[in-house]
Amino acid sequence: MGGNQSSVHIYSEPVTEKKDGETSVYRNVQSKEKLLEYPSEDLQTIQAAILKANSLYKDQEFIGQRDANTKKFTYKTYGEEYLQARAVGTQIKRLNLAFKTNEYKNIDLSLIGIYAKNRVEWNTVDMACALYGVTVVPLYDTLGHETITFVFEQTQMTTCFCSAASVNTLVQTPNLHKLANIVYFDPLTEETKQQIESRGIKLISYEEILKEGASNLEELPQNLNPQQVFTFSYTSGTTGLPKGAMLTHKNFMSAVSALGEFDMNNTDTLLCYLPLPHVMQRVLNVISWCKGTKIAFFGGDMLKLKEDIQDSKPTIFVSVPRLFNRFYDVILDNLKRVEGFKQSLIQTAIKTKLENLKTKNQYNHFLYDKLVFNKIKDIFGGRVRLVASGSAPISSDVLDFYKIVLGCPVYEAYGQTEGMGLQFMTSRQDKQSCGYVGGVCSQLEMKLIDVPEMNYFSTDKNEHGDIIPRGEICVRGSSVFAGYYKDEEKTKEAIDDEGWLHSGDIGSLLPSGSLKIIDRRKNIFKLSQGEYVAPEKVENIYVRARGVAEAFVYGDSLKNNCVAVIVPNPDEIKRIAKELNVDNEEDISKLCQIPQIIQFYQKSIFEHGKANKLYTFEQATKIHLEPTSFILQGLCTSTLKLQRYQAKQRYESVIKKLYE
Repeated sequence: MGGNQSSVHIYSEPVTEKKDGETSVYRNVQSKEKLLEYPSEDLQTIQAAILKANSLYKDQEFIGQRDANTKKFTYKTYGEEYLQARAVGTQIKRLNLAFKTNEYKNIDLSLIGIYAKNRVEWNTVDMACALYGVTVVPLYDTLGHETITFVFEQTQMTTCFCSAASVNTLVQTPNLHKLANIVYFDPLTEETKQQIESRGIKLISYEEILKEGASNLEELPQNLNPQQVFTFSYTSGTTGLPKGAMLTHKNFMSAVSALGEFDMNNTDTLLCYLPLPHVMQRVLNVISWCKGTKIAFFGGDMLKLKEDIQDSKPTIFVSVPRLFNRFYDVILDNLKRVEGFKQSLIQTAIKTKLENLKTKNQYNHFLYDKLVFNKIKDIFGGRVRLVASGSAPISSDVLDFYKIVLGCPVYEAYGQTEGMGLQFMTSRQDKQSCGYVGGVCSQLEMKLIDVPEMNYFSTDKNEHGDIIPRGEICVRGSSVFAGYYKDEEKTKEAIDDEGWLHSGDIGSLLPSGSLKIIDRRKNIFKLSQGEYVAPEKVENIYVRARGVAEAFVYGDSLKNNCVAVIVPNPDEIKRIAKELNVDNEEDISKLCQIPQIIQFYQKSIFEHGKANKLYTFEQATKIHLEPTSFILQGLCTSTLKLQRYQAKQRYESVIKKLYE
């Protein structure tokens, strides 16, 4: 290695010879000899991890939410939560609430549903199921009637734990198949009770379950099998009906074992607000169960998330790019408004800390933290020590900004539900960690395979003639899921005969053994001249252009150009209007129709795309400005990814007009 490369952090190295059509197999440098499976031999199930943690942390604060009277966060101890979970598990068993089946491939399952926003009771029921060997089927609180019916039909579940809001949704869902019992967390109106009972469904109060279960706890099952399915995770999917990914105790425990330097412990606090049916938050909660990390449940309203963050004072903050971007835009906007000497101080502070980050991997500054950054850190509660972003690509500028503002490592993780969401991760040892998602985690091995139709090959070279392999990302190891429930065809598409999970994402393997996500195999479209476009890549560039909040890029295979629907940032479009001397108009929907403003956005995204090396054919040559967020229109999944099929249907007439 030359002197220049001595500081490069090596993530993974090849452990096999290269084959035709694919790279060598790579493993994390920490697990080249043997892939991790469990944190230790005695911790092979989530049940075992809970029992150990309860013996260590039973008197420590553990699970909490806002007190209705004081409005402050209050917590139960680990021991109290453990006993309540035992009480719930006891009643699930005693009242025969779980639906037992082995109709699919002889897999023994005892199924219980949870249908509610994140809340303390969600955690208690989840933990009960882990302790008593029951499989949880969580439903997103945003599901439509068609999907709810599909999940109840596929699973044949007989019992579901529900919030009052979810019971009201179920009341309006025509077909609930075998549902026989609803355990309700909140008080219900007499009308709702009558409507449910008139359908032959029994209502049981959660308080009753806790009280009766606590009086005579059932023994825990011995020798739970690590291969037992702990939960389904219905992939919310950007098209069609969801698939029920089966995730085992072993899958979860292998993810816990692979955390490495992202080391949560019993002095940490985690804010639980990302949807629990999604694997990302679920893994974080299970890690907290293992480590005794305090979990603070948010109040259920994303618009009040800032208050939840400030009041719970998390030390661990994990989020998705859309939220990081939103906070980033607000913080930058506020910083720009400061004038005079204070403005030059802010600029010097940012420049100095970014320079120190790049050259010394240094997060803190004795003077500028006190004068500038601690005030911003207080927005996040003032105690954050570890930050991670996952679920979609994020700009390196945004990541670096959070590192200097919060004065701590900011990790980027990449994974899919089928691999427990934790497949690749950056390292704090890496001074350069931007623009890629780090190396394969210690419980997995990875390879890239050629995608000839998109011109990606394991033999690709960069402009200097160095081999920089590109291809579809495949992983294999103990966190790969057990398949999709009752869907052998889709399972075979995802996992090949050798056990490799095919991601559908295209990666580029860098000399350090780290991975850069560059494209998507599934969400691509082909233009009339034969060029392939990956809309997510283009959208992730456009949302960093001035005044853009959200973007939807579309290409018709009969046309030779792309078009886009752009949602402007409401405050920024007003400022742009003033700069363009447009009439003093405050109505966003009217501003979105003014030709000068449309032209400004068209030019702005095109130039930003060009600066980020987009080809002309990838750029949107015509745009429509949309005043209402895609999220508010219900066009996003629960992890805020755009649902392309629904967006295409919603904007069908707009797209037609843009192409005319």
